[in-house]
Amino acid sequence: MLERERWEIDGSNSTLTFALRHFVVGEIKGGFGRWGGVLLLDPAHLGRSSLHVWIDVASLDTGSAERDAHLRSPELLDVARFPRADFRSTGIALRADGDAIVSGQLDLHGVTRDIELTVISQGTRPHEKGVLPARYAVHGRFDRQAFGLHWNQDLDVGGIVVGDQVAITAQVELLRTAETTHEHNHQPLSSWAR
Repeated sequence: MLERERWEIDGSNSTLTFALRHFVVGEIKGGFGRWGGVLLLDPAHLGRSSLHVWIDVASLDTGSAERDAHLRSPELLDVARFPRADFRSTGIALRADGDAIVSGQLDLHGVTRDIELTVISQGTRPHEKGVLPARYAVHGRFDRQAFGLHWNQDLDVGGIVVGDQVAITAQVELLRTAETTHEHNHQPLSSWAR
């Protein structure tokens, strides 16, 4: 039986960012300084693959210390109680255009909800260790209200300050960390499909 290949996110060459609408400054953008993950890949049967990503929520940075403190506070993310977010895949499917849809569960702020991520292969690049890391662009979206993140303020002119839809974008490099199969086809993940 074919064992799955283990690939880890290279944090030094990967970024995870978020954005949501803000009716005063237009948009709030930020990122996370500490996060990582592991892909267990079955090249022959993509549906048997799995992805786990973890995020240190307190490592968020929007470029404003005051705003970051508020985001970390009990009014919003409450990082003292919920310091970590986790995404665990429940299914991976290849689309006709070659991109992949990764379905899974996001555990954030003590709430777990289903979300979908679109994963787009961006090939490989040379690496100082002589390996070819697989590169991907990842896009997703979720409703913060579904995770109990209800804080908002009314605007004097009507409406609310912060939108509900949070967009997630990641530029990811994966490095093969161990040989877990006896087969000799060790090509990087230039495509989800074989």
